[in-house]
Amino acid sequence: MKEEPLVSIIIPTYNRAHLIGETLDSVLAQTYSNWECIVVDDGSTDESDKIMQNYTSKDERYKYHHRPKEHLSGGNGARNYGFLMSKGDFIQWFDSDDIMALDHIESKMQPFITNPDTDVVFSAFENVNMNGERTRIANKEFSGNIINDLVDGLVSFGPLSFMLRRDKIEKFQYDETLKKNQDLDFFFRFFTSNDALKIVHINKILYTVRAHNGSMTHGSDKDISKMTSIYKVYSMILNYFIEQKHLKGIINYRHRCLNSLKVMVRNGFYAEVFKRLLSFPYLSIPQKIYLFGCMISQFLINKGATQFVKMKFNDK
Repeated sequence: MKEEPLVSIIIPTYNRAHLIGETLDSVLAQTYSNWECIVVDDGSTDESDKIMQNYTSKDERYKYHHRPKEHLSGGNGARNYGFLMSKGDFIQWFDSDDIMALDHIESKMQPFITNPDTDVVFSAFENVNMNGERTRIANKEFSGNIINDLVDGLVSFGPLSFMLRRDKIEKFQYDETLKKNQDLDFFFRFFTSNDALKIVHINKILYTVRAHNGSMTHGSDKDISKMTSIYKVYSMILNYFIEQKHLKGIINYRHRCLNSLKVMVRNGFYAEVFKRLLSFPYLSIPQKIYLFGCMISQFLINKGATQFVKMKFNDK
């Protein structure tokens, strides 16, 4: 019997000793057995080393590394290094606080095995709150056009959903300078680089994203490095849609760009907003002058930020 292809599960981690055990147990319980699980520590100061020693001694399929200094701190550098250390023909990113369904890997591998032309397989997933109650189900649908589905809100570009053929992503890396929206950046660049990708969707919940006090979604509004990363990625996507004359994409990501600038204004990052507005596409000079006025109003009387997303556009 032909051996099952090797799947590399790559997990960045930082101070998740209290959570990663359940994640690794869900990997160990997979019905598909030919995997390696590469955990890359991003500088933890908790008991992560001790936890990982237990798992690597228990099963040689677990591999544990510390992110080297040549990669920037953060999950992006850890993911990039984990990819370099991986050996599988198929790549499955995962996070150190989430849980795989028992057949996560098997279900995603089946389309690759039955149809060798398959490049990407992605699935539905669920979010649960700190009480374990489901708050949403995402990635339930796929129209056949992944970019249109992103614009329509049918698909999110979180890395856990997607299993990827290794040879399709060898030229791509996570941008280690980004503090937010790095997943959106990576997958948007990937999916727009090749129109011929064969993508298969599985309408089945194959993993659970857990909310907890240390979730990475907290604290973005007041962190200028995170806010500028958000804007940078939205602006890149907006420029793409402008070049493609994709009206719905333009409207959607122009709004996202302006909303991120609104948040910056609300938190007092006026110099950053001024710089971004000067080069912002798809705005007339009068519209920019109006937004500069909104920013001044916010500075003087704490009003004006909301006007960034209330402008009128003649979209046709």
